[in-house]
Order: sequence, then structure tokens, then C-alpha cells
Amino acid sequence: MKFQTSMTWDAPMSRVLAMLTDRRYFERKLELMQHERAEVLASSLDGDDFSVVTLVAGRPSIKLPGIAQKFIKPDQVVEIEQTDRWNRATGKGALVFINKSVSSVQVSATMSLSEQDGRTCNTLDWVVECSVPLVGGKLAEMIADDIRTKAGHNEQVSRQILAELF
Repeated sequence: MKFQTSMTWDAPMSRVLAMLTDRRYFERKLELMQHERAEVLASSLDGDDFSVVTLVAGRPSIKLPGIAQKFIKPDQVVEIEQTDRWNRATGKGALVFINKSVSSVQVSATMSLSEQDGRTCNTLDWVVECSVPLVGGKLAEMIADDIRTKAGHNEQVSRQILAELF
């Protein structure tokens, strides 16, 4: 399943990109998002290329169909490793999620920053795939809906961090 989300900031792209390519942003974001467990595992900056790897653990935030519960229990702690990559010169990036608990779900996105009239937008083009027999498509839709729901909170938190630290 493919879909798009976006985030905007009332700030120039240079300022937003400075935030999105700084480990402190991810540390503060994980703190504010209040996951059961979260940590920054690694970050690196090599020329214009920045990457950060985070780990988030918690219970599923969506109600799973009965057949999907054979693969993911409702009370099971799910660990997600997320890698964010940005190129500072192009303002383009990518997200890759690795579900360390359930290998049948793949989530990724490409990211692209653009600026207009001092306002910056991050457009995310998502791909959600689920290879669970019989309900994979429905589960991918549920995950996509969950991502859309969480995008608003993520945008609020990132705006707060931009104002606090950058």
C-alpha cells in the first residue's frame, strides 16, 4: 500500500534540515513521544549524509484482526528499529522500519523537503507491505491509518523541538 503524508514548519529549510540532521532532535523526540521504551542506537554524519538509528518498543497501537493475532499478540511488545537518512545538500531522505518482532511487515518512506515563502514542508511517500496470509492487505491499511494518525502528533512534537533547540 502506498500513501503520502506531510509535515510543515514555519521556518526556512536550512533551519528544519539542521534539526532533522541532529542527534539531539531524535533524543528529544523519543522523550516527548512517550514510548514504553525508546533510544537512539547510533548516528553519523559523513559529509552531507546524515543517518540515525532509533529503537522503539511497545504494545501494538492498533486492534489486530483475529487471524493476524496468530502472528502478533495484542499484548506482545513489538520492537521497531527505524533508520532515518538525510542528504543535507539535496534535502532528500529515506526512512526504513525494521520490525524486529514481526518480519512479515515492511514499512519505508522517501522524504523530500521543499520551501515556499519561508515555510518548509517534508513530503513523505510511504510504502507499507504485509505478507500475513489472507489479511495482509487489511493489516497494511490498518498500519497506514495508524501512521497517518501518529503523523499529527509527530508534527506537533517536531515543531516544539524546533522552537526549543533550533
